[in-house]
Amino acid sequence: MAKPNVVSKQELIEAAKACIVESGLEKLTLKMVADKANVSQGTVYYHFHTKNQLMLDVVKDVCLRSWEEMSHTQSVEFAVPEALNAAKERCRPDSFFHRLFLSLVVFSFNNEEIRRELGQLLAFENKVLSEKILELIADNHADSSVEGTAVQTGREKRLMGVSTEIWAVLINALIDGLAVQCLVSPEFDRDKVFAELGVFIQNLLENKSD
Repeated sequence: MAKPNVVSKQELIEAAKACIVESGLEKLTLKMVADKANVSQGTVYYHFHTKNQLMLDVVKDVCLRSWEEMSHTQSVEFAVPEALNAAKERCRPDSFFHRLFLSLVVFSFNNEEIRRELGQLLAFENKVLSEKILELIADNHADSSVEGTAVQTGREKRLMGVSTEIWAVLINALIDGLAVQCLVSPEFDRDKVFAELGVFIQNLLENKSD
């Protein structure tokens, strides 16, 4: 017997994640989530209305949790490897995050509300990543007199002539692009790509060139 319709939205999101892991994204339905959470289907409709809204909330939840975990990192030695490892795990061929995200991107072409919410999510990601890059620059270049390091102009710091805001956008787009290649190309070597991406980012932060 389903329990009374007193359930949090977060509980339903967790139930949806479990359904995706167990049965795959393609088979996900609001009824399946209701059964998993042991509530009525009407309860799930009340919180999400559509499968696409449910998928969006799952993507937002996974994304926000990842950035919250990264926000606790303090040093370059810990933050860069941890952040790249999290990105690499989200780029697995069997990972549902980017499959959900890309499905929503396609759906958003004809849905203004979903497109707006995805845009807000990406803006949030870019903002947090820009702030993290600033922290890493500060850790790497505490001595602002070191030649060739990041340059601060007014309130803005620039790395190799590019603002941290734009670096955040570029890196974020790069990770999403790698996820696409991983999803569609069986030959994509995640380990090699992310290992060398780590070298690139570390050299960027230290402003090195080979």
